[in-house]
Amino acid sequence: MTPKEQSPTTLLISSRKDPAGSLIHEELYSLLEDDKRAHTHIRHWHAEERLIYLDGPSLPHNADRILFLSRHASERPRPVLTVHVTGNFGSADYGGRPKTLTPAATGLMHALINRLVIHAPEGYEVMYEATHHGPTDIPLPSCFIELGSTEKEWNDRIAARAVAQAVLDALLMDTSSVIPLAGFGGTHYAQRQTEITKLTRGGFGHIMPTRDIPHLTDALFQDIISSTGAFAIYIDGKSMSGKEERMITGLADKHTIPILGQGDLMRLFDLPFSEYMSIRNLAESLIPGSSIVLHTILEMPAPVSLTIPGELVDEVMKVAAEEFISALDSFPIVHMTGRGKACHPVFITDAAFSGRISDELIHLCVTLLQDRYTCSFEGDSLIITKLRFDPKKAKELGIPLGPLYSELMTGKPVEVDDSVIYPEMVMTEREKRIHIPQRQAR
Repeated sequence: MTPKEQSPTTLLISSRKDPAGSLIHEELYSLLEDDKRAHTHIRHWHAEERLIYLDGPSLPHNADRILFLSRHASERPRPVLTVHVTGNFGSADYGGRPKTLTPAATGLMHALINRLVIHAPEGYEVMYEATHHGPTDIPLPSCFIELGSTEKEWNDRIAARAVAQAVLDALLMDTSSVIPLAGFGGTHYAQRQTEITKLTRGGFGHIMPTRDIPHLTDALFQDIISSTGAFAIYIDGKSMSGKEERMITGLADKHTIPILGQGDLMRLFDLPFSEYMSIRNLAESLIPGSSIVLHTILEMPAPVSLTIPGELVDEVMKVAAEEFISALDSFPIVHMTGRGKACHPVFITDAAFSGRISDELIHLCVTLLQDRYTCSFEGDSLIITKLRFDPKKAKELGIPLGPLYSELMTGKPVEVDDSVIYPEMVMTEREKRIHIPQRQAR
């Protein structure tokens, strides 16, 4: 994220009954005296009652989004700085209305988490919290930023200053590249989702913890997606039962919402999400049920498929799989996995590169095979000559079954009855021919 010339107008709300929120607000006023950039894009409001019990529709509307500055309390107190959006998946035990969610300021939440990580005082943890408590019926996208979890932290001016600085930084950030996600699974403190936001462009709005999954219905799923503005969902499958995961996956399929894992998000880099989805849809049309792995792709406005000989890829994957997959990182391509193959011979690249990339992939495969076998070309055919250990020849030379076989197979000569047997004496030569049409000489 980078500074943006024109930031949305943000309404900062704290409660006079809340020592932490009031202290953060006070520190923000102090910082704003020295930094005039944000003045025209910030509104302030001080509530007389606790924030969780505010009446959403009665809040000021003179802004684009709302950021609540608040204390955090916990049954297991620890120094923590948290970010979350409000709403209730079930009953309304702490303000708001039951089964009601608010629009999430998802991009802002991503920025807040990452700026808190930078500014947090020693000893403070930074994390998302799952969606909980009021107020609900908020007219604008919103979120809470909280300082906790005891009176000691609520009155910690250094921590309040750190939160204020994170807020000011985040309000001035361009969050247009953030990929809005809804999260499912995990505990109240959403550690997996927090880690994803620290490492990727994935930013979370509503997070439904495992304990609230029994409340999930089709209508609530759609509400979570729309209130988050989610492009995709993340499922913490390890934190829930298989039945629960299948239910969420089924809802995502029904409503055509992509499911992204941390690995997917890590490899997105700066690729526009719309282009990622074009790639993903193309891959599904080519090999249904496959998964995609992106390699060094910054943009791909015109994704197309290319195919190289399947036997060639299979041979490389048998003897140099790790080296081959690693080498793909130097290509602007996508490879596909799944359905019993770690790498299919069908790849995706941009139309501008397809011809060149096809030749370079073939060249890479041949080079890796030449390091392990004797290779030659005959017309459009690659001839791979393989030497295999032949137990029949070994037996004819009087070599007893056992450790001497192993030594010969690893290329070491052995001695039998005062005779030296060399590995090539017990090898059988076999040729493999692979047709490579219109191969360019290199």
